[in-house]
Amino acid sequence: MAKQSAEFRALFADAMTHFQGGRLAQAESLYRAALAMVPRDPAVTHNLGVAIAAQARHGDAIGCFDEALRADPGFVSAHYNRAVALLALGECQQAIRAFGRAARLEPEHYEAHRALGFLWLSQGERGRALDHFARTYELRRGDDRTAIALQSLTRATRHKLEHDAAQFLYLSQRKRDRLRFELLARNYRAIATLIPETGASLSDAQIDVLGADYNTPIHLCAAPEVTAGAVNQRADRAALTAQFAEQGAIWVDELLTPAALDALRRFLLESTIWHDFSHIEGFVASYLEDGLACPLLLQIADELRRVFPEILGQYRLSQAWAFKGLQAQSAVDVHADDAAVSVNFWVTPTEANLDPEHGGLVVCRAPPPGDWAIKDYDQDRERIVTFLEQQASDRLVVPYRQNRAVLFRSRLFHHSDRPEFASNYENHRINLTLLYG
Repeated sequence: MAKQSAEFRALFADAMTHFQGGRLAQAESLYRAALAMVPRDPAVTHNLGVAIAAQARHGDAIGCFDEALRADPGFVSAHYNRAVALLALGECQQAIRAFGRAARLEPEHYEAHRALGFLWLSQGERGRALDHFARTYELRRGDDRTAIALQSLTRATRHKLEHDAAQFLYLSQRKRDRLRFELLARNYRAIATLIPETGASLSDAQIDVLGADYNTPIHLCAAPEVTAGAVNQRADRAALTAQFAEQGAIWVDELLTPAALDALRRFLLESTIWHDFSHIEGFVASYLEDGLACPLLLQIADELRRVFPEILGQYRLSQAWAFKGLQAQSAVDVHADDAAVSVNFWVTPTEANLDPEHGGLVVCRAPPPGDWAIKDYDQDRERIVTFLEQQASDRLVVPYRQNRAVLFRSRLFHHSDRPEFASNYENHRINLTLLYG
């Protein structure tokens, strides 16, 4: 029996090694061999399901997860991965129930709450979506936080600290707690002088100066839904839809109603949600699961699908973020998005743009070859540049304007168009991106 147990453990370990190395068929074979020795072992049955799901055999994988759950009804990972497989099969309602079971069994299950946020949003249940995004935010930066965002709570860059100090001064002129915000601004600026532009870990003494609430929601501005609607209806919808079908990229002005634009801009200026400072140099960013989710933004994302049903209606929102350029010429380099359709729109006043003919977005309307699996942009950089040079005549150049949006097929290469913005806090270039599909 001891020998068999050792052989079983060796099979299980070898199967995991093959799976981690991407050798899925070998992993599946070894998991099956382990199950032949110890039938219905829930851990092995679950891992077999994961290996099968990774080969896109989601129905078979669900059978494995069901088997594991019969042996262990409280197996959280089996509930979660069963939900992922159901979602891959398009079984949205069943996936919601399965993710919900995982979240109830393990309230700290970040990925389950994140998935539920997006799924409820796809069902038009914005309130339920907000509940789960609030939970992901709590797990990242609240009193009940886990270690998921630990690095961003113990590191900083000079630009990040200077941005936060400027935001505190902005708040000090508009909120009752003026002295508190002024003190925070002084402390952040003092530590910023000690931190290199490339960033560094904060010492205990520096964190003491910044405060235990560094890079957390120190101040949140309410952004409720707009009763009369947030996205303007389009008399030119048919023409825009036809243009999108032909060219794959369009731009529209006056995307949001005046009330929605003003409320969203106030939320982005006043809320201390700019937690990500490591994604792209020269920017801070915020994501739905990390502070960006608010009733108004979810309303906008939902209404866009109704205003452009032929373009967006069939797709769920898969992610949303806001990027803020901290320097006059902060630009996002050429890339493509992992989605079906991208919506990019701007909220900073047009007057902040010092070069009216530029500062927006350039989209290459020629799609890359279908067999080009773009996985590593650093490795593909030379090929991308060559491709863009060859397609230079087939591009959409969109000058910057406040409340202007660009809708384009996500696989199309795009990049910022030579921004040149005024440098004070209110004039930082803020763009929001919504990914559908």
